[in-house]
Amino acid sequence: MASGSAQQTEAQAPTEAQAPTQAQTQTQTQTQIKDANHFENFKRKLIWKGPLAKTAVSALFNEIRNSPREWGRGIDGFGKRAGSSFGQRAVKATVELGVSEWTHEDLHYHRQGTGGFMSRVKHAIVTTYWVPRDNGTGQTLAVGRLAGTFAAPQVARLWLPDRVATFGAAAQSAGATIGLDVGLNILYEFWRPRK
Repeated sequence: MASGSAQQTEAQAPTEAQAPTQAQTQTQTQTQIKDANHFENFKRKLIWKGPLAKTAVSALFNEIRNSPREWGRGIDGFGKRAGSSFGQRAVKATVELGVSEWTHEDLHYHRQGTGGFMSRVKHAIVTTYWVPRDNGTGQTLAVGRLAGTFAAPQVARLWLPDRVATFGAAAQSAGATIGLDVGLNILYEFWRPRK
């Protein structure tokens, strides 16, 4: 009789292993949603109208300044500047989203929306680099955002002219990006675009 029940248990084991539990199914669904959200975030950081506008504005700003001057002015120089800006944005987004996935950072800006002016400005500044976790377990330093901010200009040294392809110039560019990220969060705190 013991061998009969052992055979029955062995026969049931594969069936139980094949059928996922409700908790496993829910976890798989949450993972798929999270993966889809990270992919959407990546696309939004690279090819939506906001990032493309930032690329164009950056290229135009540098065209006006003729920076780097080795690229000259005109359509060729503008194209190189736009390509460089887009390349840096791609590196930043790749590093930022890759690290944030690993460290569970929610890099979306969450408006405070109420309170005094200075309270809202402080919120915008602090939450640029101190963000909620996407798994609901508190807050964390935005390591992904910082890593992307510092990696992008360092990688850009590969294609920039030698005169501006220095560690110091890349650090200066990273500092400007930090200022831009903070400034955009302040803008988002007070300006709500129409949907």
